[in-house]
Amino acid sequence: MNKFESLTVKDSEFEDIIKDIITNETVLEMKKFNHHYDTTCFDHCMNVSYYCYLICKKYGLDYVSAARAGMLHDLFLYNWRIKDKNRKGLHAFTHPKTALKNSLKLFNLNIKEQDIILKHMWPVTLVLPKYKESFIITLVDKYSAIKESLNFYFNNKSLRLLHRYAYVFLSLMAFKII
Repeated sequence: MNKFESLTVKDSEFEDIIKDIITNETVLEMKKFNHHYDTTCFDHCMNVSYYCYLICKKYGLDYVSAARAGMLHDLFLYNWRIKDKNRKGLHAFTHPKTALKNSLKLFNLNIKEQDIILKHMWPVTLVLPKYKESFIITLVDKYSAIKESLNFYFNNKSLRLLHRYAYVFLSLMAFKII
């Protein structure tokens, strides 16, 4: 499982910014849903949130809104791989609205945070982001999705190779014993 490894003691400011979000019971439900293979929705959002925080802080942008919205951008709370007749449209197009709706039920979000969540799938969703922070999350979200997918692929490929070599080794041992 992909763990959030970047959070360190030096990032206590980041922790303070998202503390109310990551301790919320509804947000913690994201841990129950895999998002990109074996990365949970919660871990994915944590990664996106932290990278957005770092980038926005470095460039003098609104890193608080970026971190908070990054943590909420995929608050959709369902397994998107399973078809549900109650969900209309494809997940890639509809989940930003669902995440925003769910987030607004739980937290007071400023206009920038709302734009970041709603437009994080640009250019899939055609409406252009309004803020620099919204563009940043689109890039970080795609980067994280690719990284999480590749991590899964290479970790499982390595495991398959290990099993293959173990099988060959055990087979050779068995022939020597007999």
